[in-house]
Amino acid sequence: MRDLHGAMELREPAIRRWLPRALRAGGFLLLPWIVVLALNVRGYFGKRNLSNAWIWFDLIEVVALFLLAALVARRHRATSPLASATAVLFVVDAFFDLWSAHRGSAYLLAQVLAYATELPSAAVLAVLSWYALAWAAQPPSR
Repeated sequence: MRDLHGAMELREPAIRRWLPRALRAGGFLLLPWIVVLALNVRGYFGKRNLSNAWIWFDLIEVVALFLLAALVARRHRATSPLASATAVLFVVDAFFDLWSAHRGSAYLLAQVLAYATELPSAAVLAVLSWYALAWAAQPPSR
C-alpha cells in the first residue's frame, strides 16, 4: 500500500488537475440520464412513487460528484469522507439497479451501467477516499 501511496504522491499535481474534471464530467453525464428517468415517470412526478426515489438518488450522486470536484481541487480535508460516501452511493445504486430491473433489455442495461460505470466509479472513489486521508491529517490552512 505504501508503494501505491508513493506513486500517487508523485503524480498528485496531475491527479489534482484531471480528477476534478473527470468528476464534473461524470456529474454532467448523469444529467441526461436523470432527464430520461424523469420523462419515464409519466405523470407521477411529485407523488409517492419509487421512480421518484431514483431521480432524487441520482441527483444526490450528481451533487456529490460536483462537491468532490471542488474539494479535490482544493485538497480539502473533507474529501475522504465525501469520497467514501459517494462510493457507497454508487455501489447501492448498482445493487438496486440490478435487483429491480426486469428481464430483457432493462436488465442488460442495468448490467452495463453497473459493471461499466457505477462499480468502477465506486472503486476510484474508494481509492480517492483512502488517499485523501492524509489531507485530513494535515492542519487546516489559513
